[in-house]
Amino acid sequence: MTRHFKFISGLFAVCCLLFLSGCSTLRVVESQVQTNTQWPAGAAIPSQALYRLERLPADANNMQAGWAEVELEPILAGLGWKRNDVDAKYSVWIGVQAAEYVVDIRGRIVPGPWLNLNIGNGYRPRGVGVGVGLGWTYTRGGPLYPGMRTDIHEPPIYVREVSILIRDLQTGQVVYQTKASHDGPWSDHQAIWRAMIPAALQGFPNPAQVKRRVDVTIPR
Repeated sequence: MTRHFKFISGLFAVCCLLFLSGCSTLRVVESQVQTNTQWPAGAAIPSQALYRLERLPADANNMQAGWAEVELEPILAGLGWKRNDVDAKYSVWIGVQAAEYVVDIRGRIVPGPWLNLNIGNGYRPRGVGVGVGLGWTYTRGGPLYPGMRTDIHEPPIYVREVSILIRDLQTGQVVYQTKASHDGPWSDHQAIWRAMIPAALQGFPNPAQVKRRVDVTIPR
């Protein structure tokens, strides 16, 4: 009895370790998604269609503006939408952005923001577009006082968004608009955006809920 009990206890401990080690290699990206659709009345919602990519004028000279488009194309292909710049019936625009916020020891955002990254529809290396502003400075164990930020010990919070617009080229009307928002401590923007893009398209082309939470698991 004792021998069997020890064997079962050991096996259980090994399983627990394997489970915990597996969990430690994964993380869940939680996105708050809001989608609005305005497909033409009386027409079937297209589960398959041809589209072309659209860029805003601000993205014209962005050397990395195609990053989000490259990530989006295979996701749309898996949903039945194929890129065809000649015979397209729809245009698709994608934009991603991120902002970094200072937080106090309670996780509350300190007025700022101190660092802002506005990426457009592509990706630029971290550190581009740094902006310093006035706000409240927090020092662990000390008071809050107005002025320039000089010392902060808590890790920042990164707030990110992924937006996708689909436009009917015949009418010029936006027929699909979706946005995914996420905030968390991870600073690897590309990996997080890569999880947020399919989250933004959950339920495409006609999601059951306008507002919803979508979780995507990715490696650490």
